[in-house]
Amino acid sequence: MRLYFVVIIFGCIQIHLWAQHSLNKLPYPINDPYLDEICPILSHDEKILFFTRVADPKCEKTLIIDGKDIYLEYGTTDYETRLQSVYSEIASRRITDPISSGYNQDIWYTMINDSSVQGLFHPTYPINCILPNSICSRYAGDNNYIVINQFFPEGGIEKGFSLTTMSGQDFTFPVPIHIQGFDKVSSQVNLTSSENGDVLILSMESTPGNMDMYASFGGINQAYSPPIPLDDINTVYGETTPVLSRDGKTLYFASDRPNGFGGKDIWYAQRESESYLKWSKPKCLFPPVNSAADESHPHLRPDDHHFYFTSNRDGSSDIFEALLKRDTFSEDVWVTITLVSSETGKAIPGELHWGDAYSKMPMSGFFRSKDGICKYIFYKNKPVAFYAENRNLKSDTLVIDPQEWVNKGKKHIEVTMVLYPDGRIAQNVAPIQNTLKFDMSNDSLLTHYLRNIYFERATPNILSSSMSSIKKIGDILKKFPTLYIRIDGHTDNVGDKKDLRQLSNMRAEAIRNILLQEGIEPVRIGTRGYGDSRPIAPNDTEENKSKNRRVEITILAL
Repeated sequence: MRLYFVVIIFGCIQIHLWAQHSLNKLPYPINDPYLDEICPILSHDEKILFFTRVADPKCEKTLIIDGKDIYLEYGTTDYETRLQSVYSEIASRRITDPISSGYNQDIWYTMINDSSVQGLFHPTYPINCILPNSICSRYAGDNNYIVINQFFPEGGIEKGFSLTTMSGQDFTFPVPIHIQGFDKVSSQVNLTSSENGDVLILSMESTPGNMDMYASFGGINQAYSPPIPLDDINTVYGETTPVLSRDGKTLYFASDRPNGFGGKDIWYAQRESESYLKWSKPKCLFPPVNSAADESHPHLRPDDHHFYFTSNRDGSSDIFEALLKRDTFSEDVWVTITLVSSETGKAIPGELHWGDAYSKMPMSGFFRSKDGICKYIFYKNKPVAFYAENRNLKSDTLVIDPQEWVNKGKKHIEVTMVLYPDGRIAQNVAPIQNTLKFDMSNDSLLTHYLRNIYFERATPNILSSSMSSIKKIGDILKKFPTLYIRIDGHTDNVGDKKDLRQLSNMRAEAIRNILLQEGIEPVRIGTRGYGDSRPIAPNDTEENKSKNRRVEITILAL
């Protein structure tokens, strides 16, 4: 049996909220609020977006050892014991819950239709197995992709990369790519390929704890030269998750080097020679792409304008879409700013200062208002920073990105800036209202209707008396078209835990299927079965057990 030398790609978790302006966060179920999604990769024809999901209980369970699938050959307990052993060997430490660990990584994908994501697909073996799987780059020729690790039909994986081809919904067994001198084992090793496949840009560990960029050349029979460091890119800080533009002239990557916006940021450099070894000084992308959280895994669409990337700004690692270029305004876009005293709550005279946001240059714009009302016109589509003062009263700095408002059909923004003696800011940017308002009373209605849904004992079959309640949930979803939910199934503790989890999931799916028949879009309704893992009462009496046998709705987005 082969040893498990392995490459995995981790997504970090850090909670941070940031105004997303013109960003588009891909919807559920592409981004699951409880799981990490990383490594977005677009297919050659732009019809498929691949990504990697971490620690999903619905992962592909195949585990090949000595030519046998342990998942099919063994019972549940023996399989979990073998899997713990394999993951512990990979991690060089004891892994007690492999399914929820970062080593559980599967490739998923969604279809792209008119720039919208549609459906969620989960390929099976051989492109996925219970060992770490991830597509990290397209490769020369249609439907060819590079995946992390090297796989072997008799079982086991080793460090490195492999090549697979997609045909319909199937993938060929990954064939090893040979990079001379490549011997790196790291949690963040990654690469990108040029369009013709003759150049690879790798990110791998140069010294313990430090990731650097390298170029490797070749491509004949998937064989490449020893990696050569990119001295113009590398620093004592980390450089990871590279991607080349289609023309090979721009390299995007993630780094935690100084002069960014916090955490890991996405940077880029221009190629200055034919050899891929000479690059311009890297520059950092501005917010809202970069934030105080971690951004990584940039991936460009063919126009080198739209791109996908990964960020953990909302608590878990999610996939976002953004634009590298801004629109040119055909009409004036302006903001009206009212300066208000924190002591009186009334408008006061003051001085408004402004300048380019995120610039280290002093603010050069200045306007003195006698009535506290100021108007600023955005002649260029770029974020602007403002602050106001009146003698000992000051506000903090407020950044306004006009693209955010233009995307919502607004050309006039109204802002109140409150001036405090201690310099604190209290600002009220007029919110963009949904056409339909959803409040907690509707949330209560959803919960109320769920209390009137009943199933046949120990089955997922819904009783006919419950149909009217499910239809009313459907009516709420139709009334609020931006409402996304997840249906969570729960049970008491009577029975096998695996069976209970399966039953709870099947009951949630049964409700979802009826809502789909009511015309609700599939992407708006997720499901999850928790079995007996989340009781709301002790399972000590029949009355308490009945409380635990329930279905709940989690509101994911509006």
